[in-house]
Amino acid sequence: MSQAAATDGVGINLGPVVATPSNSVLLRQLIYLALPVFAEQVLHMMVALNDTFVANHLVKLTPDMTAAQIDAGRVQIAAATAAVGTIGYIFWLIGLITGAIGSGSTAIIARATGAKHRRLANSVCGQSISAALISGLVLWAIFGLGAPVVVHIAQLHGIANTFALDYLRMLGVSLPFLTVMLVANACLRGAGDTVTPAISMIIVDLVNMFFTWTLTFGTWGLPKMGFDGIAVGTVIAYIIGGVIQFSVLLIGRGGIRLFLHRLLPHWHNLKRILRIGLPSGVGDLLQWSVNFGLIIVINRMDPTNASAAAHTNAIRIEALSYLSGFAVATAAATMVGQALGMKDPHRATRASNLAYLVGGGFMGMMGIVFIVAGGMLARIISEDPHIAEMTARCLFITGFCQTGFAAAMVYGGALRGAGDTLMVMAMSLISIFTLRLGAVLIVGLWLRLGLAAIWVLLATELFVRGILIYSRFRSGGWKKVVV
Repeated sequence: MSQAAATDGVGINLGPVVATPSNSVLLRQLIYLALPVFAEQVLHMMVALNDTFVANHLVKLTPDMTAAQIDAGRVQIAAATAAVGTIGYIFWLIGLITGAIGSGSTAIIARATGAKHRRLANSVCGQSISAALISGLVLWAIFGLGAPVVVHIAQLHGIANTFALDYLRMLGVSLPFLTVMLVANACLRGAGDTVTPAISMIIVDLVNMFFTWTLTFGTWGLPKMGFDGIAVGTVIAYIIGGVIQFSVLLIGRGGIRLFLHRLLPHWHNLKRILRIGLPSGVGDLLQWSVNFGLIIVINRMDPTNASAAAHTNAIRIEALSYLSGFAVATAAATMVGQALGMKDPHRATRASNLAYLVGGGFMGMMGIVFIVAGGMLARIISEDPHIAEMTARCLFITGFCQTGFAAAMVYGGALRGAGDTLMVMAMSLISIFTLRLGAVLIVGLWLRLGLAAIWVLLATELFVRGILIYSRFRSGGWKKVVV
């Protein structure tokens, strides 16, 4: 049997077992992998905050305005913010679809890298990019033709409906570029290169913020487009990002390279990618459906769009916390996958626990900030006192669940890095369908207890999900998963 054939399963040990490094060495590796992702996530957060801030300031409210003008301005601000928040769920859906491809790519490429099987890593990279491109074209067709249906389902009211419809139609053209960009990032991270995706995404995010601001308000000699400027800025940025990352893979970085012939179907490797990614993708898609149902409930229960605006603002501010959890979870996934490729599950366990100490510690501190200073943060993002008050109340509530939220993210990332996506999906669905969907429907539509009561349920669900996922990690079953 040739060496290539012997290593195709990635589980074959090609060399002597290396002693597990000390905690300080693992911590340095974790920080090295997480910091570029963290920097990237900070930029993502700034983009989201920028879009939300621009929407909240689409109309400048001044003391010399009449009461009628102020009321009309507040209506337009709430509508713009609600539309941006609802479109955010569309971006989440796109991220989940590409994540289903990317999680399989990351897990297999990480193990292939750990086993020094470059040919397999390159093959998986090619199959992943092909799947990403096809997904992007399908999404373009769906949102180009089905935008009115999507916006109608979202139950947006008044001008918010028009804002969201225009945004979706313009967004469609950039979706193939976006999906390629996101999956390319997953491939590079699986190979242990988190720097290149971070640099490219920083460029994308800076371009996004620049054009969103300048095109919305008409600065730097560019036309004043109002709300449409938010959408156009996003489209420009994603097209640039897709071109950059496709070019990076063609040149080759991080030990992997995209060869054009690898784009042709290789059914064995494609099935391996989907076998890992689909359980995670289906679970995440069901989770997204629940959360999209949540925003429908919030949009429907308040015709003024104020609750939807406050919900959007609170989520954007909460990103100050969970972006660190995402960065550490991404690093943990890579470290766990590579450790298992080295036949060292003890190293994988220690890396995961260190990751939670870092990510959970930061998110816990941010939870305290939300409890103590949520009102100040809410007033920075919105000038409307009613929306700011509701936003602050949501932040106070979510502050108490940040450590549990961190457990769900970090240990969930570790399990995905091991390829244990089926169990993550099952436990997440148990949590979200009982608390996030069932209880929210009762509280929001039947009892009509308002936005704060809904956020109490959301915080409880995140904490419960963290406990469930951590229990799976503690059981150790993920160490035996074959990818």
